[in-house]
Amino acid sequence: MSDTEVRRLGRTPGMKPIHAVVAGAFALFWVLLLAYVLTHGKNDDSGVDVYSELPPGFTAALQTKGVSYSGLSPVDSTTVAQVLAHANAADLGAEGSGDPIVLRTSVSDSDPNSSLQDRAALMVVVPESQASDGAVHVAFLDPASYTTLATVSYGADASG
Repeated sequence: MSDTEVRRLGRTPGMKPIHAVVAGAFALFWVLLLAYVLTHGKNDDSGVDVYSELPPGFTAALQTKGVSYSGLSPVDSTTVAQVLAHANAADLGAEGSGDPIVLRTSVSDSDPNSSLQDRAALMVVVPESQASDGAVHVAFLDPASYTTLATVSYGADASG
């Protein structure tokens, strides 16, 4: 075999020792970054169980009213401020007392002809401790226009 057919061992042509050092440092950086990401972030705000914020019996009470939701996720403080600025206080059942729970969700109505079939919404929950009448009030708002899509109330003296 001629020299051109035999594969040389060692560095490729044009490779300098600094290239190997930079490649090694880059690989070490990515391994350390991956280890950091996998070991951190548990039990932080981003990992909060939003379902635990809801009042006891919340899901069952909404289902008895013909409303179901899925896929809860928290919203940022700017969205909360926008929702509270646009939400009708009468729909919420709270005259500005406390901080309602605001979550992003998908809402459906038991009526198959309703426009609320797996529709994206912002869910505003006023627990009985914050409501003026001692009932739990829930308003579903359109995430773009903040108009009220549906309201549900249950518990003490709830009429909805």
